[in-house]
Amino acid sequence: MTGQQHEPGAYFWNADSSFCKHGAEPDIDTDGEAWDLWSDRHPVSDDGHICLDAPAGEACLECSADDGEMVPWAACRVREHARPKHGVVPNPGAEHQQVTVWVGTVECLERECEEYFTDDGDIDPGVERCSHVREESACSCQRDNDGEYGNAPCPALVTAS
Repeated sequence: MTGQQHEPGAYFWNADSSFCKHGAEPDIDTDGEAWDLWSDRHPVSDDGHICLDAPAGEACLECSADDGEMVPWAACRVREHARPKHGVVPNPGAEHQQVTVWVGTVECLERECEEYFTDDGDIDPGVERCSHVREESACSCQRDNDGEYGNAPCPALVTAS
């Protein structure tokens, strides 16, 4: 680990990528003014200059630093995700429906945790979920575009209190 925390943040393409439309870095010795303008939009990162006008998307900053490439926030290995329990299909027309969700890391929810396997490395079909995953309830209105459930408060529950 690099000492950062797992949190979402903007991730940018490198200045030498095809996503940067500014062109090559000007020579500071022959055109200092052009270099000043270019360098204002291209700060230095661990991988060289990035282009602030070429966002790659929202990433987990810690996982990206560890991997040396962008890891989307949705794929963060450490943060907890809330996904519908296997076999649960919420009614798409219901605005406020209780949904049983499993909460855990990507490794556990995608059945890659060691608890899903036997000592021989075979898949253990008797394991419904590993011990790292907990079952909770969410409201159908908390469903994000990626199919996971966020922690935004449910307006129906807030007004009912």
